[in-house]
Amino acid sequence: MTVLHTAHLRAKPDAVEAYKARLLRHAQTSLAREPGGCLRFDVHHDRNDPTLFFLIEIYRDEAALEAHRSSPHFAEYRRDTDAWVIERQWWYWQPLEPAPPGA
Repeated sequence: MTVLHTAHLRAKPDAVEAYKARLLRHAQTSLAREPGGCLRFDVHHDRNDPTLFFLIEIYRDEAALEAHRSSPHFAEYRRDTDAWVIERQWWYWQPLEPAPPGA
C-alpha cells in the first residue's frame, strides 16, 4: 500500500532562496535515485509567507519510505539544510480503502 507523506517546513528568512534551491534538488534526486520507490515528490511554496514550504511525497510502501529516510542523499540534504530550517512538521497518511485499479 502506498504511503503519502506531507510536511510543512519553515526556513529562516535569510535562507529562503538557498533552501528553495536545495529542496528542489533534493526532490529531483529522490525521484531519480529511488525509481519505483519514491513515486512523487512535490514541493510547494506559500504565496503569502516566503519562509513556508509544503511537501507532498508518495512512496510505494513503508519499505520505500524507510529506504528514502536512510539514503545517503537524504542525510546529505539534512546536513546541508539543518541550519536553514527552523520548524518541521510531518504527517503520514494512509488510504481509508484501496484505490480503484488504474488510479
